[in-house]
Amino acid sequence: MPAANARKLRRLASSLMLLSGITHVAQLAVYGTERSAVGASVFGCIYFAIGLLLLSRARIALILGVLLPSIGGVLGVYRFLHLHANPFSVFHVALDLVVVPICLYLYARRIPDSH
Repeated sequence: MPAANARKLRRLASSLMLLSGITHVAQLAVYGTERSAVGASVFGCIYFAIGLLLLSRARIALILGVLLPSIGGVLGVYRFLHLHANPFSVFHVALDLVVVPICLYLYARRIPDSH
């Protein structure tokens, strides 16, 4: 894969993580301090940081982009099914289903992070 395509994929993953971070925190405006919304907003802050890190050349960002959204996706499904069925959970899991394979692919291929 050409480096330009790798950069595009990395920027896509970054953009989706930044969006996810913002919308995770935005749940507080919709649901207030409902317990699962507060937990989701904490994940949102972490996701936003990963999104920023994905803009850099750090390979650790790819690992975090696999691990944290994988955990968050599982927790999002649990939240939807057992705690609080809401459209945010579906949206966030959908984003995780895009970000995780991108980060995994980029990490596994050891694609150079050159800009």
